[in-house]
Amino acid sequence: MKVIWRVSQYLFRYPALFTMVQVLAVGMTLLAIAIPKFIENILTKIQDQGAAGTLVSGIVGIILLYLGSEILNGLRIICNNTLEQKVLFDMRRDLHQKLLILPVSFYDARKSGEISSRVIEDVMAVERALLDGTEMGGRALVMIIGVSIMLFLTNPVLAWFVFLPVPILIVLGIFYSRGSRKVWKHVRESAGDLNSLLVEDIQGNRLIQTFGLQKREGQRFDTKASLLRTRTLKAMFRWAAYNPSTTFMTNLGIVSVIGFGGWMILNGNSEFGFPQLVAFLMYANMLYMPIGQLHGINHMLAAGKASGDRVFEILDAEVEVETPANPEPFPEGALHIRFDQVSFKYPGRPEVLSNFNLELPSGKVTALVGHTGAGKSTVANLTMRTYDVTSGNVTVNGIDIRQLNLEDIHSKVGHVAQDPFLFEGSVRDNLLLACPEASEEDIKAALDGACALEFVLKLPEGLDTNIGEKGIRLSQGEKQRLTIARVLLKNPPFVILDEATASVDTITERLIQQALENLTADRTVLIIAHRLSTVRKADQIVCMREGEIIELGTHDELLSQDGHYARLWSYQNDLIPESASL
Repeated sequence: MKVIWRVSQYLFRYPALFTMVQVLAVGMTLLAIAIPKFIENILTKIQDQGAAGTLVSGIVGIILLYLGSEILNGLRIICNNTLEQKVLFDMRRDLHQKLLILPVSFYDARKSGEISSRVIEDVMAVERALLDGTEMGGRALVMIIGVSIMLFLTNPVLAWFVFLPVPILIVLGIFYSRGSRKVWKHVRESAGDLNSLLVEDIQGNRLIQTFGLQKREGQRFDTKASLLRTRTLKAMFRWAAYNPSTTFMTNLGIVSVIGFGGWMILNGNSEFGFPQLVAFLMYANMLYMPIGQLHGINHMLAAGKASGDRVFEILDAEVEVETPANPEPFPEGALHIRFDQVSFKYPGRPEVLSNFNLELPSGKVTALVGHTGAGKSTVANLTMRTYDVTSGNVTVNGIDIRQLNLEDIHSKVGHVAQDPFLFEGSVRDNLLLACPEASEEDIKAALDGACALEFVLKLPEGLDTNIGEKGIRLSQGEKQRLTIARVLLKNPPFVILDEATASVDTITERLIQQALENLTADRTVLIIAHRLSTVRKADQIVCMREGEIIELGTHDELLSQDGHYARLWSYQNDLIPESASL
């Protein structure tokens, strides 16, 4: 019930449209209920009077009743579909907005295809269960009440025969509901897993072809698709046993009406004749139809609740990093960042940093070097407040970063990752993300600074060339240079280069280093690098190991110490054998 109540809040955003759907549904139902009684009156008059005019006028009246009912039904469908699309849009928008602010740890624990399955398929299942269920349930309830009244007004004794199967139908419905929610939850989980595999195979299609993994991926697909098929069939087998059982019970009700009604006619019951039997059979069918709909709603609710749990798992996910209620103004000018007794650990993992202290001087270049797992990327993440520290604090010009507005932080940081990400669209579109008001000259200056102008101008349509999804039509080095140009165009006071030159050739790397040197005035730069040649001119180099700073100084100072950094440098420049201990 909690899931249903929460989803219903989306319906309450459109009270007028929701009310209109219910009014039209009730109106068409009432007209439908009037038809059997109208037919009974026509048949009675024909039986008593035998007038042809009565037959003609009666047929015209029946047609008008059916026409009126279907006109209301058409209007109901239009209003219902309009409401349905509004609710779908709102739910998906809320999910998307929540996904945009959820922490990185949320995505680390889930597959992208499985998440997209919740946004598309699960939202559809939840909405259908609620909106269609509410509308169908309202019509069914009105139909059951109205038909019941007409049955007892027509013949109270025979009416009880119609209701004989109802208790059994209720028991069958309860029995079906108890296991269906769990079964449908497993179906949705399998659908999400299969969707995730498809996304993974699409994104990794080049690797699959290069390594000849088609057979392996085919087997993985068959396994997941087979599990989805098995679970879906299990759910449908339950429905296959439940639905015919309810239909058979309703048919027994119809047979009992025919049997007892026919017996009353044969025994000359003056108040019950053939016209009343026809009307009674029509009403009996009209009673069983909404009861069957209620069971269908039961079926939808079982699937909808399972999907609702998956949808609200996202909406209820904790946003670990939030903007404070009353944030401090972001400091102007060059930024001085300080780590003071910082400790940090990722969920379920050992501590990465412990009582970590470091200063990133304003207008200076700081480089972090060390083996994989030393904590370099963690330091960068904390400066962007991707995560919050476990203890201690990170300050920006003396202000705790947790007291600053997240949007201000992100607007002041330029980040170039090792794996560059570009959106589908043109070169211009991707660059303007950093500065929408940038002029043509600004764009070309940024490209020139990133050593990318020459290759961009050689593209078929220059700046307006479509680079494909994730920049698939560009080389890795070209993509990296475009992401650097994007940061240059943004012109933030703090820049993080996370292995930013790992995918470019030596000549381009040197040009980029020269471009970055021109930007160090009044700008704080943090470089994360394994290739020490990229950090030689840094103002300070921080050598890290297992979350601790083991050496700090300039390139020349660290070489003179003949310590860990000096050995790394010698190793990368083939000055010591590979087998030597580092």
